[in-house]
Amino acid sequence: MWLLSEAPVPTLIDGHTPLRARSVRVNLTRMGWGMVIACILLWIMAVNYQVNVAYALVFWLLGILLFGALAGIRQLTGIVLTIEPQPEYYAGKECVLTLRACDSCKRTRWLWLQTAQEITGTASDWELWTITPENTDFLWTLPPQKRGILPRLLLAGASMAPFGLLMIKTQWEFTDEVIIFPEPVEHTSPIACNSDDEPGTLISLSGQDPAYLLPHQNTTSLRQIAWKHYAKTGNLLDKYFEQGGKRVQLLLISYRDYPPGTSVEKMASMMCYRVLAADASGEKYVLELPRQRYEATTGQRIKCLNALGRW
Repeated sequence: MWLLSEAPVPTLIDGHTPLRARSVRVNLTRMGWGMVIACILLWIMAVNYQVNVAYALVFWLLGILLFGALAGIRQLTGIVLTIEPQPEYYAGKECVLTLRACDSCKRTRWLWLQTAQEITGTASDWELWTITPENTDFLWTLPPQKRGILPRLLLAGASMAPFGLLMIKTQWEFTDEVIIFPEPVEHTSPIACNSDDEPGTLISLSGQDPAYLLPHQNTTSLRQIAWKHYAKTGNLLDKYFEQGGKRVQLLLISYRDYPPGTSVEKMASMMCYRVLAADASGEKYVLELPRQRYEATTGQRIKCLNALGRW
């Protein structure tokens, strides 16, 4: 915490790590440099002409600078930030992250955030976040990202309160894993390329199959509740029973449905579209990737989208 010091070590955005005083640095603004120069000139005059009032004025101005530095540091220290991502992000679209101040905000804080990903050095790079007990959320909008895991994010913050004489700077770091799903590309679904010796995927509509657990109905017998599934996930679902062990063929969404030489990015986007379409229509499906196969089960949509995002 020194004037013109090196960039501080970023503080993690994890919901429980508070910002410490050692993680900030203090820089003079233009007005602050003007006051420092004024103090130097007043001190020279006081020494040469023995003007006691000038001595008092110098110490008074230096006291304002010291108070401004302490008050500015207090604006930032103790802040605990967390990020709540949205359930789904797709490549080619803006990513909106909800930045939340977790500490008990009993007083107002004025925090400037450098949310721009391409820094231009202008005031438009910064956004003001006035943290109050009623306003603890800030929407951080990122430009469209590529498919895959969201890269490590650095967020610069600064405060010039209360006098605008000093700028207190710090940095936060977000390292949690957020997966960007492929951009869905609408296309005509290809005909599955199943060989003669590989029959279509079949699944039984009987009892314990997790793909056919339905939302719990109050009229359903307690014996039909999938208690094992409830113990694992907390979701109350009913078992679906069908007399005679009826079997149906599932939709197979496979990378082998596309011509050789098709890029991974293109295949991931087209398969993403088919997964979303099948999920929207309620059709049961299986996703097949090289050395990976995702059978029909509860939570199939998010599992398949995660797999396509990581592929």
